[in-house]
Amino acid sequence: MRLMIEGYLVKYKGYFWVVKGCEHFDDYVIAYPRYEISSQARIKSTSVALDIAKRLGVVKYDECLKLEIPLLKRGEIEDVLDPFKREMWPQLPRELDLVLGDLDSSELRDVGLTGSYLVSTVLKSVKPRDVDLIIRDVDVGFKVYRKLRELREKGGSKPLEKPEEFEGCDPETRAMLLKSRVLEGVIGDMVYSIRVLSCRESLKPICVESYEFFSGELIIAKDVSSLAMPYIYIAESKLGRILVRSLRMRYSEIPMGAKLLVSNCRVEKCSDSSTRISLDECTV
Repeated sequence: MRLMIEGYLVKYKGYFWVVKGCEHFDDYVIAYPRYEISSQARIKSTSVALDIAKRLGVVKYDECLKLEIPLLKRGEIEDVLDPFKREMWPQLPRELDLVLGDLDSSELRDVGLTGSYLVSTVLKSVKPRDVDLIIRDVDVGFKVYRKLRELREKGGSKPLEKPEEFEGCDPETRAMLLKSRVLEGVIGDMVYSIRVLSCRESLKPICVESYEFFSGELIIAKDVSSLAMPYIYIAESKLGRILVRSLRMRYSEIPMGAKLLVSNCRVEKCSDSSTRISLDECTV
């Protein structure tokens, strides 16, 4: 099923796993355990999720990406929760109408629901918390972004102040990134997170031919794709101008001129002749 992309939830060996990103393999998907089915408990940190994946024997070294990652064999996945099956959706907070109310029926088909609200449709003890949406059409995503920007400027929403998860960032950087982001925030009593995807179905990864590590300052100089995942910028560094890339929403909407002090980030030389710094496996 090539449609499994960021935000899909899959059942495998006693857990619901969340599929990560747009790039996957023909026989495997990259996913992390998110909910234990027997206890219906949420797995809060990436490190704990990786420990579970290792215990289940699905963390493998991938020669293409040159990383150890959790890979689920497509043929062994037991069930799939499709974020775009609107008939499965539970009742959502009324504040969501402020965000999606301007979309027509065809645009709404590209808005998916994931996270605790989606999993609560099958794990009845899970109490929905934040509203997590994914949008698989960039134009629809930009339309929603403009609405969110308007709401923020008029005081109808506010930044998220104390996220439960923010691994990999120091408090000062975390505060700066949250303040500038409107795709994540609070409207009334509703905490929301909206990820705009650059894909409608899974794509084959671009392989990493070699990598080395970089520590130092990055100054964000150009926005290549700050709203749609993967998030891409051009930064000034001691290596010169270089692409900076991330699959993590915490690195969306980084303001121009922002200075990031990073440690042990991979500088990846890829099979498409590009060179990029990945923010996903380092400290910022």
